[in-house]
Amino acid sequence: IYLSMRTRSVRWPSERLMDNVEPAQQPEIYASAPAYEGRAEKIARTLTELGPLRAATTKGAFSVELPPRIPAQCVNTSARDYGLNPFVLLALLKVESGGRVGIVSKNTNGTLDLGPAQFNTNSWAKKFEVVYHIPREALVNDMCQAIRAMAFAVATEIKEADGDMWRGIGNYHSHTPVYHNQYVAKVANAHREMLLKGKF
Repeated sequence: IYLSMRTRSVRWPSERLMDNVEPAQQPEIYASAPAYEGRAEKIARTLTELGPLRAATTKGAFSVELPPRIPAQCVNTSARDYGLNPFVLLALLKVESGGRVGIVSKNTNGTLDLGPAQFNTNSWAKKFEVVYHIPREALVNDMCQAIRAMAFAVATEIKEADGDMWRGIGNYHSHTPVYHNQYVAKVANAHREMLLKGKF
C-alpha cells in the first residue's frame, strides 16, 4: 500500500515551516476504532489511498511505501490540516513506535508513553484526555486518532518555537538540550532513510 499525495517542500533546520499557520483548535477524533475489536484494520483499508506517495521536496520527488496498518488518508489529512510535511510526520511516527498501535511504555519517573505517538501521561496524553476529552484507549489503539493528535501536538510545538520546525520537533520530545538534540537527529535520520529507501 502506498500513500499518494502532493505536499509542500521539506524544510531543513534553518528554515521555517509554519509561517502564519494556526493549528486547529482541537485535534478532532478522525476515526474511533479500538484495534482489539478488529475494526481498525477495516477502517485502515477504507481510508487508504491507492497509488504511490509522490511528493516534491527540495531534494527531488519521492515515493514512500506504507504498511497496511498506517492509513495513508490519516497521514494526508492530518499533515494538511496542521500545516506539516507528511514525510516528517511519518518520520516522527517511525521514531516513536515504528508506527504500531497498542504500545504502552513505562518511564523511570513513573509516567507512561502511550500508543503510536508515545504521548506522555504527564504532558500531551494528559492534555488530550482532560482538555480535548480524547480517551486514552483511542490514543493507544486508534492509529488515525494517534496520527491526528500527534500532528496537532507537533504543530503546536512548532508554533511555540516561533515556527522553527526542528526546534518544535525536539520540544515535542524534550526541552532538555541533550535529549532534544538526540531526538532531532533520530527524526532527521529516519526521514532521510525513509526517503532514500522508499519505505516506511
